[in-house]
Amino acid sequence: MTSPALTRTQWLILGACLLIGVAGDLTIGKPGMGAQPMSARQAALAEKVRTDPQSLTAAETLSRLEQAVRDQPDQPEPHFFIGEMLRAQNRQDDALRAYQSALRRDENYVPALVSLADVLVELSDGAVGPDATRLYARAYQLDETQVRAGMFAAMGAAQAGDQEKANQAMRYIYSRLPEGDPRRERFRAMIEAIGEE
Repeated sequence: MTSPALTRTQWLILGACLLIGVAGDLTIGKPGMGAQPMSARQAALAEKVRTDPQSLTAAETLSRLEQAVRDQPDQPEPHFFIGEMLRAQNRQDDALRAYQSALRRDENYVPALVSLADVLVELSDGAVGPDATRLYARAYQLDETQVRAGMFAAMGAAQAGDQEKANQAMRYIYSRLPEGDPRRERFRAMIEAIGEE
C-alpha cells in the first residue's frame, strides 16, 4: 500500500507547524532543557551553582558557560572553559575552535595558548608542529612558571631540526629552575640528549 502524496496545502500546513515549533523552542527555552523560559532556567542554574555546584550536569555547566559568553562577550574565560569541556569529551576540533575564540578575545591568555597547542599536538599524533611550538613558546614567554610549555617549545624546535635553538631553550629553562627542583634532572638529561643529536 502506498502512502498518499501530500497536497501543496498540506505541505504548507506541515511547514507552518514546524516553524511554530522552532519558534516556540526559541521563545520558551533551549531544546532538551525543560519547558521553561531561558531566563528562568539560567536563574535556576545560577542558584544551583551557588548552593550545590557539584550536582551540575555537563549539559548544565555548558549552558552556564554559553550564558557567560553572552553576558561577557569580550572575556576569554568562558570560551576557554567550553574548550576544556569539549576536549574532555574527545571533541578536539570543537575544543580547538573554542580556544581560538578565547584567544581572539585575549591573544595573551596563557591557559588557552597552552591548551590550543596541546590540542594541535594531539591532532598531529604527538608531533609538535610549528604552530604548537609558537603557542608553547609564547605561553612560556608570558609566564615562566609554564615550564612544560617551554619544554614543548624546545621539543618543537628539535623536531623541526633546529638543535641549536632547542638546546638554547632547554638551557634557558634549566637556568631558571630553582635549585632542588626535581625537574632539573629531567632537563639535564634532555639537554644532553639534544646535544648528542
